[in-house]
Amino acid sequence: MAVLPASPGRANRLRRWRMLRFGAFLLVILVGNGPFAVSWTAARYERWRSHRPDYMRSHGRWDVVADSGTRSIHAAMLHTGKVLLMAGSGNDQGSFDAKKFRTVLWDPIANTFTDVHTPWDVFCAGHAFLPNGDLLIAGGTKKYELLAPASPDGKKHEYQGLKDSYLFNPVTERYEKTGELNHARWYPTLVTLASGLVVAVSGLDGNGDIDQGNTELFSSASGTWDDQQDLRKVFPTYPALLLAGDGRLFFSGANAGYGPASVAERQPGLWNLTNNAFQPVDGLPEPELNETAGTIMLAPAQEQKVMFIAGGGVGDTQVATARTAIVDLDSPAPRYQRGPDMSRVRRYPGAVILPDDTVLVSGGSTGYRARDSRVAEIYHPDTSSFTAAADPHVGRDYHSEYLLLPDGRVAVFGSNPLSDDNTFETRVEVYSPSYLYRGDRPKVISAPPRITRGSMITVASSQPVTKVRLIRPGAYTHVTDTEQRSVALPIVQQTAGNLTLEVPQNPNLLPSDWYMLFVTNGAGVPSVASWVQVG
Repeated sequence: MAVLPASPGRANRLRRWRMLRFGAFLLVILVGNGPFAVSWTAARYERWRSHRPDYMRSHGRWDVVADSGTRSIHAAMLHTGKVLLMAGSGNDQGSFDAKKFRTVLWDPIANTFTDVHTPWDVFCAGHAFLPNGDLLIAGGTKKYELLAPASPDGKKHEYQGLKDSYLFNPVTERYEKTGELNHARWYPTLVTLASGLVVAVSGLDGNGDIDQGNTELFSSASGTWDDQQDLRKVFPTYPALLLAGDGRLFFSGANAGYGPASVAERQPGLWNLTNNAFQPVDGLPEPELNETAGTIMLAPAQEQKVMFIAGGGVGDTQVATARTAIVDLDSPAPRYQRGPDMSRVRRYPGAVILPDDTVLVSGGSTGYRARDSRVAEIYHPDTSSFTAAADPHVGRDYHSEYLLLPDGRVAVFGSNPLSDDNTFETRVEVYSPSYLYRGDRPKVISAPPRITRGSMITVASSQPVTKVRLIRPGAYTHVTDTEQRSVALPIVQQTAGNLTLEVPQNPNLLPSDWYMLFVTNGAGVPSVASWVQVG
């Protein structure tokens, strides 16, 4: 029997009945699962909004691109274009006891991970790049802490440091043993000087005590560490140290981990490595909240302005701040001036300098390894202000790392919270800044692979540009990256796509190393970087 079509009136009644039934179903869902439904709806809306072209042009975009499967504690951008992720035992007592130490290489282009044999526990070591691009890593974990009452004497015993020292060779992709440190170190800071020597300070020693000012220098020519009896300076662990234009080391006052709360050891200032003199730098707002803070040298490095970012109280207090402060190291009497506050308080903020001279500040937590702050902002040095960036999908706090990639994006790794289920974050998330959605990018057609300080060089660009920057690759751990800096190459002449550029002469400003050379057009859009070696 043929089925006759429903009359228009009947069809309308059927549609209304179905809509009412669906509406009743939704009402039941919302009443019974209100928070989940609202969250689901908000997440869908946020995903739609964050992928709109106009939103990305003003805020950028975050994408989870991979899972490294690695508890990365340290990350370094290599001149081969790969990223070294070092975990060692990864803050895991079981892995430490089993001597399961891990390092992986991430290839951002192929998005692949390769395991690297790791001969010691690199967990919580220090690192710095040598002039040839090798990464020097020193220190590590000799023994995990014992918490009372588990320890035999009922007292807490701190982590203990190692004297181990290795180079990571980006070409062979292998660790190479060097001479050992003179002093065992856990949570140390390493800085490469203009001479090519590397200074190591601070850390917990082989007994778990804070180093009492022992300073040593590494020579790549001899592959050995030399104790410096005349250079003694006590710092808290992982002190934020930057090479200043006059050759002194600037201690911003920021640090991570351990150290006495006394003013002397946490006083910001400029340390002279020729005579051990220390010039205090005062004016830091809320100086009692300088632990787990970030430090970054603003662009261009020629201006010698350093930014102090957020931070918290000493130890495991939940107190945190949103303040920033800026100091001009070229001033005859450098002194911090308060900068703009961020949108919320943070400990462990991630800070990365971008090719357009702005700074991405992201992640962190609102307390001591507490709730992750899934908020990102952009600092604009020309107006001394923050603007909102797209919010990351993954929260990051303790043991997280932030690196600028050669394509102008920022890759983020790690996170080791104490809250929730204490799951170590192994996903890799990448931030694409807003400048990547503002039209065609200029291209570096040609650039010399090696440049000499004090010289003039020629770079060919596909578009007219307004600025050229040499950005040193980062080596990040525990809110500390001692070498990240962006050095301007002044444009002397620009004709038919050929740029004549002046290379700064000061090796304290432009230490020998591999750099990413970016050209940026008038719309603030940078090129993909060309790797060049400064020597």
